[in-house]
Amino acid sequence: MKPLPNIPKSVLITRPQGDISLKYLEVWSQNIIEVARKKGATVLNLFAKRACRQELEKMIKKNDPNLIILNGHGDYNLVTGQNMEVLVMAGDNHEILSGAIVYAISCRSAKILGKSVTNQGNRAYVGYLEDFIFYYDETKVYHPLEDKKAKLFLEPSNQVAISLLKGRSAGEASVNSKQYFIRNIQKLITSDNKSSENLQFISALYWNFKNQICLGNKEAII
Repeated sequence: MKPLPNIPKSVLITRPQGDISLKYLEVWSQNIIEVARKKGATVLNLFAKRACRQELEKMIKKNDPNLIILNGHGDYNLVTGQNMEVLVMAGDNHEILSGAIVYAISCRSAKILGKSVTNQGNRAYVGYLEDFIFYYDETKVYHPLEDKKAKLFLEPSNQVAISLLKGRSAGEASVNSKQYFIRNIQKLITSDNKSSENLQFISALYWNFKNQICLGNKEAII
């Protein structure tokens, strides 16, 4: 493998607050931020009210980040931030993402937004064609990192960003994430616990595996 170029890296990550799903994504993103900082990357952390369209566009134009991670609710053509404000929408401002590798931890956005972004440049967009599903333990909502149910879903999801930060290509990062989903499916299948809840988890893990996609240049690295 050729040595990676020694180029200063910057990572922009949106971490809106709101419902329980957003809380889990926001907290589990701390693991990504820790890896980024250990790798010497500058982290542009758009947390809570900073996860808005104005701030996103300003930070991208000013810093030209190598990697953009979008946590938030979404639809086929958009991803939202704090208070459900639309951050990026296909046909509106999607071109702001075209210079970076993007990972959207959001429902559905790869289908239209992801394709629009990758049509604009030679970077990559990793996201989900349909809903991104995860379950959580209601007794752990104040301690999301201790939630073993959520870990089944969010640890594999995080592998996209973590793999990119470790020098893997966009395509490899998506494959690594999918391997984690399959690994957790196998653990549940071979477990002695044959409850209906575990069957739900297996179904949801496979759904995420099937619907995660890497669009654009699969060889792109940050």
